[in-house]
Amino acid sequence: MSANAHGALVLFGSGPGIGRSVAALFAERRFRKVILLSRNAQRLEQDAAFVRQSASGVGVSADEVNVAVVSVDLSDSAAVAETLSAVGKQLGDTPLEAVVYNAATLGASPILEYPMEKFETDLRITIVSLYAVAQWAFPRLVKAAEGKDSRPAFLVTSGLLHKDPAPKMFSLAAGKAGQFNLVHSLHKEFEPKGVHTALIVVGGTVKDEAKVTNPRNIAEEAWKLFSQKKGEAGKLEVTLLDPEYEQHVKNREQRK
Repeated sequence: MSANAHGALVLFGSGPGIGRSVAALFAERRFRKVILLSRNAQRLEQDAAFVRQSASGVGVSADEVNVAVVSVDLSDSAAVAETLSAVGKQLGDTPLEAVVYNAATLGASPILEYPMEKFETDLRITIVSLYAVAQWAFPRLVKAAEGKDSRPAFLVTSGLLHKDPAPKMFSLAAGKAGQFNLVHSLHKEFEPKGVHTALIVVGGTVKDEAKVTNPRNIAEEAWKLFSQKKGEAGKLEVTLLDPEYEQHVKNREQRK
């Protein structure tokens, strides 16, 4: 590993928006291993190709970054445990320096109409599996923090529903509120131990043409959180508000 290279990034919830863009940026900036996880095996291969192409585009060779994919259903606790064990073996001697959790069930979930079984499934994805990943990751992240100038990072993507829930999306809002609480607890526990834990809160639609909430800009914010030095006051959360979303909120308030 070169002097400027980093260890491994493990990203849960890869996809064509935030997930693969974060992975691509970290690969471009010389993470030695990038492991992408998602339920959709076919899309994972497309994401991996995107990451490799992005790294190659800035002169990072295939020998410098290893991109691997793992298919996992984050609503299946037993499968998650098996997968984490397998990912640990894939890491080998490469230190785990970054974890990004970008998994959630999107879509409408009208309050009191949404089936309980689906609500339970959603919470297993947003909260239970996040907790399982944290249990697996933090001992490795703390170890990676020893003797380094930079801090390993555990980052969770979120949205404004965690503080401003919408009845039509109550399941996602409940999950994001739980993530907010868990990330706060992890931040309090592990910031003094050299691991930076933070939320990336996205206010607006994630799309390439968005001024603020485009995938590349969100990835840059993830990198800033990762690259904070020891001794700096680590941000607990960073919020990205797109102008279109801000105007939508203003219009909504005016209609009240």
